[in-house]
This record gives sequence, C-alpha cells and structure tokens, in this order.
Amino acid sequence: MTKRAAVYARYSSNLQSPTSIEDQVAMAKRFCDRQGWTMVNVFSDYEKTGRNTRRPGFQAMKRAADNMEFDIVVVEDIDRLNRKLTDALRIYDILTFQSIELHSLEQGKQDFLKVLFAGYGAQLLSEKIGQKTRRGMQGAVTRQRLHTSAYGYRKVEVETGLNREIDLEQAAIVHRIFREFASGRSSAAIAEGLNLDKVPAPRGGSWDGSTIRGNPATGEGILRNQLYIGIASVCRNTHTYHPETLMKKIRPSPDKLVEQEIPELRLIEQPLWNAVQAELARRGAATPRAARAARRKSYLLSGLLICGCCGAPYVMSNRTSYGCREARKKACNNTVFISRRRIETRVFDALRQAFRSPALIASFEAALKAERKKLSGGTVKAQRDRLKAALTKAKAGRENILNAIAEGAPYAAFKARTDVLEREITELTTRLSDLEARIAQSAEVQEDARVIYERALQQMETLLSDPELVDEAHGYLATLIQEVTLTPDETALNGIAAVLSLASGVFPDTANAADGGTRISC
Repeated sequence: MTKRAAVYARYSSNLQSPTSIEDQVAMAKRFCDRQGWTMVNVFSDYEKTGRNTRRPGFQAMKRAADNMEFDIVVVEDIDRLNRKLTDALRIYDILTFQSIELHSLEQGKQDFLKVLFAGYGAQLLSEKIGQKTRRGMQGAVTRQRLHTSAYGYRKVEVETGLNREIDLEQAAIVHRIFREFASGRSSAAIAEGLNLDKVPAPRGGSWDGSTIRGNPATGEGILRNQLYIGIASVCRNTHTYHPETLMKKIRPSPDKLVEQEIPELRLIEQPLWNAVQAELARRGAATPRAARAARRKSYLLSGLLICGCCGAPYVMSNRTSYGCREARKKACNNTVFISRRRIETRVFDALRQAFRSPALIASFEAALKAERKKLSGGTVKAQRDRLKAALTKAKAGRENILNAIAEGAPYAAFKARTDVLEREITELTTRLSDLEARIAQSAEVQEDARVIYERALQQMETLLSDPELVDEAHGYLATLIQEVTLTPDETALNGIAAVLSLASGVFPDTANAADGGTRISC
C-alpha cells in the first residue's frame, strides 16, 4: 500500500519571503515522488518562531497525527519543526508512538540520535541568531536605524541614516489620545471614541483600552512609548515561553536596554508627556496591585463567555451584567446584556444535567462499589492492624526515653529523637482515626449510590457558589467548560441564546463540539 506523507513548512520572520513556504513544499513534493509516497496534506506556519509550539499549523499537524491521517512527516530540516531540543524530542516521541516516520530532505529518515543532535544544533543556532539579532538592533539604533514599527510613523527606504518618518495622519490620532487622557478621560473611553469614528487600530480590528494604557511593568502601550518624545529604545523586554503552558512571558531586561535620542521623531511636547505620565501614576496608585490581580477572576465565568457575533469575550459591563467587550468599544453590534446570576444559574443547570449522564453515574457506582468491597474485605482491616502496631512501637520508644531521662540520662541527648517520635505518634493517631471511621461507616446501612452522587453534586454547586472561593471555583469550571457562546435571539428568554461547549473527555456521553456543544435553554 502506498504510504501517505504530510509536509510541514515554516518560516519565522517577516524579513523572509512568503515564497519560502512554497519552495519548501515543492522540494518536499519532489522528495515524496521519488520515494513513491502520496502527499496527502500540507501544514504550514507563516512568520512563526520555531521556539514556540503554539503555531496553528504545527498544532494541526499534531492533531492529524493523533488521528492517523498520514504515515510519514516530511520537513526540509528538523529546525523547521522546532528550535528547542526538548520540543524536537517531544514531537519525535509523539510521531513514534503513532508509528509515523519523520523524514528530512537533508538527512532522510530520522532516528532518536539524529533528532537529538539536530534538535540541539537548532537550539544553539536559534540562541546565536537571537544574540546576533539583539546585538544588531542595539547597534542599529545608535545609527538611527529602527527595526520595529510604532503607531504614528512609517518606514523610509534609505541606505543609511534615519529610516522612519512621522505619519501625519496617525500622529494626529496620537495627539488626540494624549490630550484626552490628560484631560481625564479613561483609556477605555478614548478607545470607544476612536472606534465610533472608525479610526483603524494599529494592528487592525478595534481599539482597546489596554493598547492605549499599556503595561507599566514592561513600558508598553501608546501612552508609555518614549519614541513620541524622540527617544528610541530596543531590547527593553525579553520574550520567553513557559515550557509547559507555552504562554509567552514578557520580562523587563534593563541590562540589554539601549536608548538613543532622535529629536526628528518627537510627536508629543514635553509638558503634555509629563502630564500624561503623572496621570498614569495617579490612576495606578488608585488601583492597588492586589485589586488589579484579583479582578481577572472576580467572577465565576470570567474568560469563558464568548460573543456569538464577533468572537470577543463577554465581560462585566456594569455591577450586575455581562456584555460584549467589543460592543462596549462600539466595534460590535451585539448590545444585549445578560445578568451574571442568570447566566451562572443556566450554566449550573447544564452542568448538572451533564453530570447526571448515565456513563458518569455508572462510573461513580463502580468506584463506590470497589471502595466498599475494599472496606468490607481484609485489605483495610490489615492496614488498620499495621497502623496500630506502628503506633504501639512509637509509644514504647517514647516511654523508654522517658524512663531513661527519669534515671538520670541527659534530656538534650534524646530531644531530637523525642521530637521525631511525637510527630510520628500524632500522624499515626490521625491516620488510624480516619481509617476506623471509614470501617465503621462501611458497617452501617449503605446509602444508594445515586443518592450519594446527587448529594455530591449539590455540594459541588455550594462550593462553586461560595464568594470566598471564586478564584478556586473558576479554575474548576475552566477544566469542565471550553466556552459559553452568547448570541442575541429575540425568540429566547431575555433575548439571548447560549451554547455551552464542554471540555472533551470529561463528559463521555454528552454532545461534543462537532454538533455545537450542549445547548442551554433560555
């Protein structure tokens, strides 16, 4: 049978040509033809670093591998897949587990040692490229050559000297933002006004308050950009990726920061800049750090509610209700609000029904039956006897020490051993007490498993509803729920329909994403 091949191609920088992908695929196609393989799929990532595995094309290839959609993966070289040794070995393990071969145009079929050495080489090269890039940017800025773009400027194609100039149209918007903020308007209100006036955002889409306000820790954001007062800077922050969650982390790197005065690029006069910085500091002091950190998870469904019209999050728009974030900025027409308590009740109702699925109840009954069998048999009672024997031995040891001290032995010589025995006696007593309680309970009239299960559901809802446990409860919900999509619907109660998408693998016999998730009736 002809083997099925998938091709993965990637290039990392906007300085490279997009045709790089086409070239990689064409070479891989010729390679497959020579081997007699059928190329069944192509996965690609444009302008994506190989140091981050959260690339759409790379993740799509992994999902297809899990589904056994091909027999071979072909890449130009291992560094197209990953630029970190650990990531290279991880994808090799995944493919090997699925009996999928990995081939590169440079080295042919890959085995563990080839991937190990190639992955290590790719990581070293990536680190060296990063160092050279940083050194090049640091040197270039001193020659008034900028490699990054900022709103309010446009690129100038010149061989030497300053390669940016002021964009008068965007500069007027920057002035507007600074003047309005200094006069007391919030960044969210400024963003709303820009969206109402149909002003294009720096990277497309709609304006957001965070784009304007920025982050004080990293010095990012329009109101904090020193280029507007003629000071260019590079390497202010370092970007890294968490090895498990793959989330990007931005850290200040003052040891690498290089600044250069470029008076020709000043947009904002110094008094206005000073007024804005003072206003940022005043507002920051009025919002304690703890309150800012807690705000993200002040509500059970924070980050789980999605607008069905634009895909943006539903956020708390007033003291009682959620609304579309983009609608607040006048960038979405979905202006329907929903009470926080009402949507929480509806989500709980849907989760309750999901937990009452026959498969989950059957699993609970089986686990309970196994536990009861263990309690009624000799396993737990034997464990109790072992704990009793250990407790008797520990108490005897303590008694011997006390007798020795009573006969004149120095207490200091036995203090450390006495402390160990006291901790051991306390721990054994606690464990024995818990075990005795379990054995006694097993001897009582046993409740029906479904009654116990229903009581557990009610206790879960009590936990999730406790205002003191919102942050913890939010974490639990996030493991059960992918998202809740809210869409205006005049026929639905309160004018909004909701679709709950449950986490895959948690509820085995409920609807999945393929059929739209579990619908919450309104």
